[in-house]
Parts: sequence; C-alpha cells; structure tokens
Amino acid sequence: MLLNYLEQSYQLGPLTIHIYGLALATAITAGILLTLHNASQKNIKPDHIWELSIYSIIGAVVGARFFSVAMHLDQFLADPLYLFRIHEGGLAFYGGLIGGALAAYFYLRPKKLSFWTAGDTYAPALALGEAITRLGCDVYGIASTTAPWPRIVNGVTYHNIPLYMFVASLLLFTLLWFLRDKMQQGQLFLTYLAGYFAIRTFVDFFRSEAVYSIFNQAQLAGLVLLCAVLIAIYFRNKSLAGNKGPQSL
Repeated sequence: MLLNYLEQSYQLGPLTIHIYGLALATAITAGILLTLHNASQKNIKPDHIWELSIYSIIGAVVGARFFSVAMHLDQFLADPLYLFRIHEGGLAFYGGLIGGALAAYFYLRPKKLSFWTAGDTYAPALALGEAITRLGCDVYGIASTTAPWPRIVNGVTYHNIPLYMFVASLLLFTLLWFLRDKMQQGQLFLTYLAGYFAIRTFVDFFRSEAVYSIFNQAQLAGLVLLCAVLIAIYFRNKSLAGNKGPQSL
C-alpha cells in the first residue's frame, strides 16, 4: 500500500480481507503486547492493561465514528443508518483519541488509578500502532511529479501520505521508547500527543483536501490541540518541578 495503490480488500474463499482492517488489528495486537512488556517493567498488573485496553478500544471506535459522522453530517441526515456502516470507512483519528482517552479516564477514576501513568505506559505503543495502521491506508495525497517517495495510482504520481506518516510515527515511537524511563509522570504521554499533532499538521500540507487559507480541517484541529498540549506540558512540568509523583497503576 505504501508505494503503489493496491485494492482495499481481497477475497480469501468466503472471507473478505480488508487491508485497513488487517493493519488495524495488527496495530492493536502489537500495541497491547508492547504495553504489557512496558507495564511489566513498572510492576503494573497485566489485568489492568487488558481491561483498560478493551475499554479504550471500544471508546476509540465509538469516538472515531461519531467524529467522522459529525464531519459528514449531510450524509448522516440523508441516511441515519450511515452511522452504523463502519465497514464502508469513516473512522477519524482525533475522535478515536478523544473517545479512547475518555473511556480510559472513566475506567481508571473509580479504581483510583493514575491516568498519567497509564498514558505513559501506552504512549510508545500508540505511536507504533499509528505507524502500523498507516500501512493499510489508501490516502493518495497531492498529485506531484517531484514527490520524493511517490505513490503511483493509475499511472499518476502522488505524494505518499501513508509512507510519510509511517516513517514519522516510527521515529516518534523510537523517541518515546528511548525516553520512557527518563521522564516524570505524564510527560511521556504529553510528548506523544505533541509529537503526533505536530507530525499530522505538517504532513497534511501534502494532502489534496479542501483548505481554509492554507490549512485543512485536520490541520486546524491539530494546531489547536498542539497548542493545548504545549500549555499542558508547561503546567505539568511546573507542577512536577522537584517532585516525582508515584508511578503506580
């Protein structure tokens, strides 16, 4: 899917294999296994990781779908059943991130477990999962004869958005993995968020979507969220100055 366009699904006997779904399932599996490994080094109970992962995945899917439908409200108003046709595509990352984070918060709060520690534990896996998921994307990008790593679709050269996001997310994962034991509580998760929003804002300049001034919808959302995360990092660092919080989950 990275260098040349492939069909979005394949038939394997009676089964239909969707490339994006396969990449997403692989990303979830790899992410949970990596998080379990990371949690074992922090003496975090595996049961908490499994339960939190299930809640977060459900919240992420619901959030991603509702966010996508909100961006295509005309389709929903014309056909309300559009909300449930996830197999036709339409899962927005920002909605998934918000939905997953809210589900995690409401799971952790009654158990009096640390949201920040959970975020730090999952942060490298989130970046790795994003990289793996991009392997199944069908985004073309802007048509270009000078794209450094072009993607060819029906003989037309496009900027390779999935490859750009794959490489950038993999670099972010490497950074987070290196920093995972070198930052105070909550800082690694916030670093992941800042890194992702910065990457997405930059890479989206190579998309062919409609823009507001020089930005598209995803970039505007990314810029707002990036500013919010940078403010959160500032206040988090200020509150943690000279005080290392407990790393328990």
